[in-house]
Amino acid sequence: MTHPVPSATAGGPAERKGAQTYRRLLGYVRPHWRIFGLAILGMVAASLTDVAFAALMKPLLDGSFVAKDVTITQWVPLALVGVFILRAFGEFGAKYGMTWVARKVVSTLRQQVFDKFLRLPTRFFDHAQSGDLLARLTYTVEQVAAAATNALTVMVRDGLSVIGLLAWMFWLSPHLTMFILVVAPVVVLLIALVSRNFRRYSRRIQTSVGEIAQVSDEVIGGHRLVRVYGGEAYERARFAAVNEKNRRAIMRMESVDAMTTPVVQLLVALAIAGIIAFATSGDRLEQLTVGTFISFITALALLLSPLKRLTNLNATLQKGIAAGEQLFATLDEIEESDAGRHALGRAGGHVRFEGVRFRYAGDKPDVLHGIDLDVPAGTTVAIVGQSGSGKSTLLNLLPRFYEATEGRILI
Repeated sequence: MTHPVPSATAGGPAERKGAQTYRRLLGYVRPHWRIFGLAILGMVAASLTDVAFAALMKPLLDGSFVAKDVTITQWVPLALVGVFILRAFGEFGAKYGMTWVARKVVSTLRQQVFDKFLRLPTRFFDHAQSGDLLARLTYTVEQVAAAATNALTVMVRDGLSVIGLLAWMFWLSPHLTMFILVVAPVVVLLIALVSRNFRRYSRRIQTSVGEIAQVSDEVIGGHRLVRVYGGEAYERARFAAVNEKNRRAIMRMESVDAMTTPVVQLLVALAIAGIIAFATSGDRLEQLTVGTFISFITALALLLSPLKRLTNLNATLQKGIAAGEQLFATLDEIEESDAGRHALGRAGGHVRFEGVRFRYAGDKPDVLHGIDLDVPAGTTVAIVGQSGSGKSTLLNLLPRFYEATEGRILI
């Protein structure tokens, strides 16, 4: 059973349109809110363990190694075990729950797109490439599911970890934490500079994947014609062109992606070096205990992975939004209407065209001009003419692959 297609809202600027597309994607997650809620609880539990682990470093070092407190020595190891047990259950619940929701979203979207293909008019397939349509059922749907579920995982799981760890760092030393936050505007600026490129390159990749599938499908399906007319060199060159286009599009996007992470990591490394220099200068060295400083550095180290995933989150979102726009464009295509009320049990074989005219589009010239044709049952009629004169179009009107512009057809 499929779910209704969430409706799209009016378009606008690129950012607003992206937000509308993402809200529409979340509409596919909403029917599975129970499993999704359990996955969120797992993420919350896993995020709390990050903060708990960093917090345990303070009593472990100050109480056990410095103060030699036997009580702390006894409960800290048990607390560490408990933290990682909670983390294991939380990670499992989050991973399994979000994967379950993601596959449901993929299944629903694929079924809706496939059902849409069955209801679309022949006109749509006249201009669409089969390889591109197949790519929408495979690659594009996966990108959409990643945006709807994986991105949420990063936002919730890593977002909570970052908030919790920063709160703990503020509690330990507000001055050191403020020093860390100096680099945040630089990171935000970096993300803003690269975010606009991801969506453009992602669209190019999706288009090139469809072109590769299209060329391959044509060659495989028409391999005899290729052999008969000696078209191997032409088809090889055509495939090489779309293959190279795909490679260049991917490399452009990967170059932007590869540049982002090292720059962010370099900024973090500079911040850590500055923290160490700042913490060990002047009277601050006397105010910080070993446990406080190690707990602060542990929290800072635990920030690196979630921050990295959060900085890469925009890439996943942009790819998913670009894929969603393409997928929803298919789902929003106008379907073929069938207003017929009379069910014909068995045709008698008598076919009559009365004043039939047809054009493929409103502003195009007529392909068929006032066709009057009466074919009694049991007779054979040959329709001849030059290529493109409308022979196939005339026959396609009979099963209503196209609707006649004027006139009527009786059977």
